Amino acid sequence: MISRPNQAKIHIARQQLGMDDSGYRELLARVAGVRSSKELGSRQVGAVLREFERLGFQPKPSTKTKGKPHNFAEQDAEITKIEALLADMKLPWSYADAIAKRMFGIERCAWLKKPQHYKALIAALHVEQKKQDLNAELEGLLDTLGYHGSERASVLEELPKGWSRSVPTLEAIIGALRAEQREKDSKQCS
Repeated sequence: MISRPNQAKIHIARQQLGMDDSGYRELLARVAGVRSSKELGSRQVGAVLREFERLGFQPKPSTKTKGKPHNFAEQDAEITKIEALLADMKLPWSYADAIAKRMFGIERCAWLKKPQHYKALIAALHVEQKKQDLNAELEGLLDTLGYHGSERASVLEELPKGWSRSVPTLEAIIGALRAEQREKDSKQCS
């Protein structure tokens, strides 16, 4: 079920693009196979928001510095790398804090003291960045191959649980879709 903030983002995008009701519902059907935003699942919300952005929606810049360590200037140089990775992925500081808590039992990344902790946190952020890049590539391939709406949703629902968080699974799916694209291209050339 869609969260209130995501539903609000979708309606703001619709208003910003000046989309009438029928165009809005057609977009939902084409991208996610639904007729109402209330029917969207978590994967579908991302696809709909990306489609709105492709059409020109510009989300309000958020304050990604929320949660930025108060002692940022006194931190090791690695904290700047962490900040850059978070900004690149549009993630809040609380994401890095959650990793520090999970990996080291330390509540905030600003409280890390050991160089190996920083290196491990940066490595974890690099893995997340790779996952995001692979998910974006997957979305692009699905678009190129013409998987839209309910057909796209049914393809994604057949995948094993947690597929979008697994680098090997994402790479395998992308490999299969690339093979499908090559086959499609070779048939068009024949």
